[in-house]
Formats: sequence, structure tokens, C-alpha cells
Amino acid sequence: MWCPEELIVAPATVAGPGLRGIVRLAGQGLAPLLNRLLEIPAPGLAGAGSPPRLVPARLATAGLADSWGALPVDVLYWPGPGGPVGGPLAELQLPSSGPLMAAVVTAVCGLGGRLARGGEFTLRAFLAGRLDLVQAEAVLAVVDARSPDELALALDRLAAGAGVGLQAVRNTLLDLLADIEAAIDFADETAPDAVPATPHWDDVAARISQCDEAITAVTAGLAARDAAAADLPRVVLVGPPNVGKSSLFNALIGHAAALVADEPGTTRDWLEARLGADEAPCILVDLPGLVDPGAGPSDAVSTAAQAHAQTECGRAAAVIVCRDATGGASSFEPPTALPQIDVLTRCDRSHSVRGLGLGIETSSLTGTGIDELRRSIRETVARLPPRGSPATVRLAVGCQAARAGLAAAARSVVSVWVDESLVASHLRRAADAVAEVTGTAIGTDVLDRIFSRHCIGK
Repeated sequence: MWCPEELIVAPATVAGPGLRGIVRLAGQGLAPLLNRLLEIPAPGLAGAGSPPRLVPARLATAGLADSWGALPVDVLYWPGPGGPVGGPLAELQLPSSGPLMAAVVTAVCGLGGRLARGGEFTLRAFLAGRLDLVQAEAVLAVVDARSPDELALALDRLAAGAGVGLQAVRNTLLDLLADIEAAIDFADETAPDAVPATPHWDDVAARISQCDEAITAVTAGLAARDAAAADLPRVVLVGPPNVGKSSLFNALIGHAAALVADEPGTTRDWLEARLGADEAPCILVDLPGLVDPGAGPSDAVSTAAQAHAQTECGRAAAVIVCRDATGGASSFEPPTALPQIDVLTRCDRSHSVRGLGLGIETSSLTGTGIDELRRSIRETVARLPPRGSPATVRLAVGCQAARAGLAAAARSVVSVWVDESLVASHLRRAADAVAEVTGTAIGTDVLDRIFSRHCIGK
């Protein structure tokens, strides 16, 4: 089990060339350790309760300076109890040298610190109430982002934490619980003026409704961000030139968006359209035909089109591999190892390869196989891993449980005979569900699994 008071240390910047490197430290006894590690001029580090301060210092003569010289080190120090982790935190900014940063970490461990586990700094920020669970996992999403779209979505989650609104809901539920349970406890007292013997059930119903609306607003906001078109899985039509991909694209989306001709190379740019309204939606992408890099010289436009096609293949979540029924069994292989759907196009023109199990047999002209292909795309997309963060999925499940408790409490409140104990039980279930969503009452073993996936130093 992790102790939030232990003094921990870790590099906070990636290894490699750079102007500055950062070593991060946190925990009790941090100020005395820094004064032994460094020579810090007056007035020294910020005192408890003071705002953070950037202090110029040098490696201590009796320590690291023996090997490294009196190198300058800038110390950004938060004394606590404020700050990012709710306690003492420091970032040592020094020349970006791997051996130097390793020497600093080793020296700190020799003075009583220990190497931080993965995600331990983020965990402390969470335990101190600086981050909610969705924001904490957004930190991991920021680190793991592979494209500008993924980074923008992760930063959006990080900035728009759900914890504040949900914590307010939980506080309201706890207040309601206190009122109802007080009424139960003091129902037989002879001094009803001290505690109301019976809650005002119309007011209770109104507050339950407000809590339900607040939870709905939080989950809808996160769902809207996760369902943004930039975050929908991309299903890409791939194949050699003039294989009928554009005709198939038009047939799948239901209108003529792509230019169609029998001449190879008609498609020079990629087109995209949303496919599916509510059930397993995706972005369908039509690409230029992929050619063998050694197929011969090509003009600048064709070269650019091929580059665009390769880029789109890299962004794909699944591919539809198109082969022409009139050309027999093609040796074309897709450039990715993603989930793929094999399709035979132009089956109205040839029967020579039909019935051989080479793929879904389609004809954009007659409509053969189009519905089957749509169904296969829907099933493939539905099997893809969830694109929302685990915290977002957890939030949706927890909020659904909280709303179920609120709905049961609301039904109990409007009954002819209101059972205070039953109402309190439903409200407690809703409050517990909200606590698990925000992490207020989540088990330590679950927290360990969540935060251990983060980088060391984060």
C-alpha cells in the first residue's frame, strides 16, 4: 500500500537530449533533504502556507559537487498544504544529462527518499482532491496520445473534470440522508422542535430530481466529447486502383459522394463520411488505390495521393480489403494488421470467383451484398476496444447505478405511505455509487491498478 507521506523522487522528463531536465520530489521532510542536497541562498525555500517560489541553488559541496562541480540548479518548491499534491513538492531543474539526473535520484534515495512508483505523483494529487478520477486517467491519455486529435481529447478531459459537479451531488445526497435518518432516530422524542419528526417529502423529491439532472449533465458532457467525430473509429476501404472502392463507398453511404470512372487513378484524394447513426457508428474512408512502390514513375499528384493513403491507413481502426471479382483472386495485401473485412466487388460482371469464400460478394450496381457488408462493418466496429478512457467508462457505469438509486428513492418518496428507511437506503446506494465514480470511496487495490499504469515521475 502506498503511503502519501513518504518522500519519493523520480525523473519527470524523458531521457534524451534537451535543454533542461526535471527531477520531481514529494513527501514529508522534503525541505531538510533539499538543504542537504543543495546549497540554497537566503531567504531559502518558501515556508508552510506560502505560495511556491523558484529558488536558484547549486549542488552541495559536500555531496554531488565533488563529482559534478557546483552546477546551478533551479528549485521550484511548493511547501504545502497547497500545491499540486497537497503537501511538499519540488521540481529540480538542471542540465538535461541522463547520468546527472540519475546521480541526483540516487543521492535523494541515499538521504532517505525512495524511487516513486508509476503514477504515484498523480495518485497523491488525486488523494489530495486536486484531480478527480477522470482527470487522473486523462494524464495517462495525454502521455500516450499518438495524434493531435487524441492529445486534444485527452487535454479536454483533463481540463473538464467531472469530480466537482459529482462531489456536489454527493454532498446533497449526504445532507438528505442526514435529515431523513435524524427523523428516524428522533421520531419518538418528546421534543419535536429540536429535530423535524418528518422530512418535507416534496422538498426531498425536488432535491432528488436536481441530483439526477446534475448527474445526467455530467455524463452527457463526457459522452459528447467521446462521441465526437474525431474520436469515432475510422474504417478504410483499401485495394489496388480501379477495383470499385469508390462505387462501394457511394453504395454504403447511400449517395454519390465519390467520383466514379473506369479509368485507374480516378480517386486522387481521400473522402470520408459517417456511417451508422446510433449503433456502432464509424467514419468510412475511401482512399486512392494503393500501388506497389516499385511500379514505376508517377506524377507529383499521384505521389501525394499515395502518401495520403498511407497516412489514412495508419489512422484506421479497421480496413475493408477490396478485390475485383473480374480479376480473380488478387495477391493484394493490406498495409496493416488491423481487423479486416474481405470484399469482392463487381460481382455482377463475373461469376468465376463467386462462391469460393474469398469475401463478401458485392455489386454496387445491383445492390448485392451491400446490406451484408454494412452489417459486417457494424459488427466489426462493435468488437473494437472502447475508445473512451477507462475512467470515462467507469464514470458511465457508476452514474447509471447512482441514477438507479435516485429513481428508486423518488418512487418511494411519492408513495402513499413513505418508508423513511427505504428512502434512506436508496439514497445511500446512490451516494456510494457517486463516491466510487469520483474515487472518494474506491478500494486501494483498484487505485493501485489505475495509477500503476502511469509513467514513473507522473
